[in-house]
Amino acid sequence: MVVWFSKEMTCPICRTRLCGREVGGGFATGQDSDLFVRMKGKHIIQAEVHTCQECRFSGFTNDFSINSTDYLGDRFRSEVLPQLTGGPSSQITSTPLPDIQYYWAYKSAQFLKRPSTNLGNRLLRAYWCLRLAPSSYLPADELQKRREKYLTGAVLHLRQSLRGNRNPHVYYLLGEINRRLGDFETAKNFFKKFLTRKPTAKYLRIAATKLTTSSEEHDSREFTMEEILYDQKTEK
Repeated sequence: MVVWFSKEMTCPICRTRLCGREVGGGFATGQDSDLFVRMKGKHIIQAEVHTCQECRFSGFTNDFSINSTDYLGDRFRSEVLPQLTGGPSSQITSTPLPDIQYYWAYKSAQFLKRPSTNLGNRLLRAYWCLRLAPSSYLPADELQKRREKYLTGAVLHLRQSLRGNRNPHVYYLLGEINRRLGDFETAKNFFKKFLTRKPTAKYLRIAATKLTTSSEEHDSREFTMEEILYDQKTEK
């Protein structure tokens, strides 16, 4: 269950008025090893991102509060819109799947020159959406294609973010994302860097240690924190 209230917004690209959502919170039921927090019903991340039905500009509520100019709109239509749709086609008739919304929000954030951490987190959320309905109903080959696309991009931007950000959680995420992508040596290196920074969350230290072992065993499976912390992993 997600708690939110409606908020009227204006698209900074085409100045279309739209009704957005300001998310107040949700109720967690658990967590996965890539820090995705599970919830019952509609997930909070599916309520946080918005898409303009006219021009496809996408993002969080604060992305719609930037100053709007004709020059900005023209640049977005010529530089970004073709990347989203394959061409400068006009109005869309329905809201895209949440993972696509986050990918569009990522491309919109690139256009706005958001920091690397911001870009990486949007792609990580796109990946998280793949385990939530309705994106989770996609065919297996399409899910795998999107999974690799989002995770590879998230790794790129999160690694770039380390140049000015030594948050140990970023090292943990890079370890886990690389493990899931099958780059086990890189995963082990990032888990090691995470552990040497003495993170305060004890459960993440335990998780990083066990996921290092999974990397050594070339195990790229997706786990819940419960499976890791309480040794509930199923046999290969």
